[in-house]
Amino acid sequence: MINPSDVNLIIFDMDGTIIPSLPAVYESIKRAFLKLGWPVSFSPEEINYFFGITTASAKGSLYEFITPPDSHLSIDEVRDRVCQEYEGTFRDMAQPYPGVKETLSTLRKRGYKLAQYTNASAMYLDIVMSSLDIREYFDYVECIQHNNLTKTELVKKMRGKFGGLKAAVVGDRSHDIEAARDTDSLSIGVLFGYGGEEPKEADITINKFDDLLAIFDRRLPIFDRIKKEIEQRNQKDRAFVIGINGIDGAGKTGFAAALETYLQAKGHQTQLIHLDDFHNPKAIRYSGKDQVDNYYTKSFNIGLIVEKLLLPIKDKKPFSLKIKALDPDTDKYEVDREYSIDSDTIIIFEGVFLFRKDLSAFCDYKIYLDIRLEESKRRAIIRDSTANVKKYDVKYLPAQVKYMKKYPPTKVADIIIDNTNWEYPNIKQIRE
Repeated sequence: MINPSDVNLIIFDMDGTIIPSLPAVYESIKRAFLKLGWPVSFSPEEINYFFGITTASAKGSLYEFITPPDSHLSIDEVRDRVCQEYEGTFRDMAQPYPGVKETLSTLRKRGYKLAQYTNASAMYLDIVMSSLDIREYFDYVECIQHNNLTKTELVKKMRGKFGGLKAAVVGDRSHDIEAARDTDSLSIGVLFGYGGEEPKEADITINKFDDLLAIFDRRLPIFDRIKKEIEQRNQKDRAFVIGINGIDGAGKTGFAAALETYLQAKGHQTQLIHLDDFHNPKAIRYSGKDQVDNYYTKSFNIGLIVEKLLLPIKDKKPFSLKIKALDPDTDKYEVDREYSIDSDTIIIFEGVFLFRKDLSAFCDYKIYLDIRLEESKRRAIIRDSTANVKKYDVKYLPAQVKYMKKYPPTKVADIIIDNTNWEYPNIKQIRE
């Protein structure tokens, strides 16, 4: 099987993968038959078989099936009458499967090339693309009618157009799987489409469209590297602590959560610790006149986290802990946090200023997420349009600069990850 991490081109089938087209096609048939004065004597389920099979041809097609035996019109003429209804019908009622647009948009941000292929006609392809407003998400689109190619031939052509990139083919029918296997591509079977049991033969199956985001995650190779480092360094006599650091807005919380999900999927027991859960109350955080010093030295109750969590971890004894964490918005200790740690636990500890002297010694593996100072401010505005950006200039970022001068990431971190595009991070430096 092709490793999903090697894939850079994703090719999608149309019907039963991008769009549940049966309702709109059935409605088009009903509208055409109404104008012809014909009854509709078949159900949507009875024409389901034809989805994913070439519908542009006449013999053995959907149109051969639906044309009444005593029809005064030929199969081709019936097809034309139904096709005339497609544009209006699809515009009225067609919708993609849930999560399609969001997933395609995210995959593009992650740097994947996206292509669309289909057995349907060029006219049908254009109507669906226009009705769903999804053309912008694809780098290349083609159907078999354009050049009379099979799906296997289309996949070969598409790979060639993108310099032979490793590809994945996403579809709900057996010929999508065959096209993938015949072109040394990864096959992904869509279980929510029209293929019945057919997609179960694929390398990987998905139950909903956005499952693709877990398969094609640019962080996975980085997580693989981190896991390898853990396995090499972990003495297994106590919990192993991963420290994740970066300036404000670097993406520490999201990266930590994704890493935890990855490690749990690999069978590891984990415990996530957020430094933000150990904020000091406002009376302490704002007690000095120097805003930079306040943020750097007074924001967090370092003594508490060391006493209650980090020192007990070093003692190598299993323990559980419940605390009331401070809610910075209300300035009250009213947020419940629970921790359960034993010698098999991998602890993911994330927060700002994490590699300073009083915390660094407790981190067995140090990850630094690198972004520019200006990116930090940009992300703050995206998170909250009412954010006081001036504070970044006079408080948060000067404190980060002070911290980085004293504890340069290039000297203290085991791995530095460029997280400017958090959807497509890359390893910047590894300390051997």
